[in-house]
Amino acid sequence: MKCSELSIGEQAIIKGIDLDERKKAKLFHLGLMKGAKIICKFRSPFKSPIAYQINGCVFAIRECDASLIEVQK
Repeated sequence: MKCSELSIGEQAIIKGIDLDERKKAKLFHLGLMKGAKIICKFRSPFKSPIAYQINGCVFAIRECDASLIEVQK
């Protein structure tokens, strides 16, 4: 399942990240890494960006980037 498919309030475990190295490094500093628990917090009315929470940090990423993050409920 892709991270972009999570509903608001739904949580999952990150299984894989298929982003380019620059984006992956930026998100790594926010806690986005394999094995981390991610929660979908908010969704823009136009579906992008989507806000997620990891370890108390809330951040928003574009739907196209979220679709490259593999998660498991």
